[in-house]
Amino acid sequence: MVGVAAVAAVGAAAGVAKGVSGYKAGQASSKAAMATAQYNQQISQINAQMEKERGRIVRSITERNADVLGENAVYNAYLLDKQAGEIEDQNQFDFFMKERQYDIFTAEKRAKWGTSGVTMAGSPAVVALADAQAAALNLANIEQRGLQAVSRMEQAAEMTRYKGKVEYNNMMQQAFMGQYASDIQRANIINQGNMDYMAGASKAYSAQQKATAALISGLSSAAASAAGGFTGGGGGVGFGPSSTGFTSAAQNQAIFGQTPMQSFGPLPQG
Repeated sequence: MVGVAAVAAVGAAAGVAKGVSGYKAGQASSKAAMATAQYNQQISQINAQMEKERGRIVRSITERNADVLGENAVYNAYLLDKQAGEIEDQNQFDFFMKERQYDIFTAEKRAKWGTSGVTMAGSPAVVALADAQAAALNLANIEQRGLQAVSRMEQAAEMTRYKGKVEYNNMMQQAFMGQYASDIQRANIINQGNMDYMAGASKAYSAQQKATAALISGLSSAAASAAGGFTGGGGGVGFGPSSTGFTSAAQNQAIFGQTPMQSFGPLPQG
């Protein structure tokens, strides 16, 4: 009976040791998985914050560039309008001066004819009329060229303003789309981080379950081994001093690390 009890004690001790070892290994694996999940989540949060700042900065720079571009277009259009006004003033002055020159030329010519006794009939009248027509045509050409120059300058100013507005709107749209893409990217980073965290937490929970199962299995094995020590050689429980199936205090201490009179402490932690 003593040999059977000793074998049972050894089996029980082995079962407990195996269960504790499995429990510790599972606990360590669970902690490692959870630590990795938390670390990865922190990294994803940092990356999401960095993406948020990047998107904000890029949009701010793009919008500022759009403002500068729009301001330049307005200023350039202002310069063109100013040049158009200067051209118009110059054309009016040139027209006035040319008209005065023709008036003086005509007056001088008539005065010469008068002093020479030539009357304004016949050929002199035809010449005077031709001179007047030529002067009128020349003045009309000056005025027309001036109007065309002013019109071209005004059209250039208008096109500059229009182009500036289009480029401004395009750049502002680009800023908005860049911000939108950044928000999408940040959301993807956060979602991926959450998924990774859940996967890590699930792995940690699975390891914890395995650790508990290993401990329970070990304790069950130890209990089964210890139960074998209660039966005597004839299949019954012996109560005599030499045939008892109960383990001694020394054997209990060898198995559990404490005497039967002591209460069990907490389960080992990983």
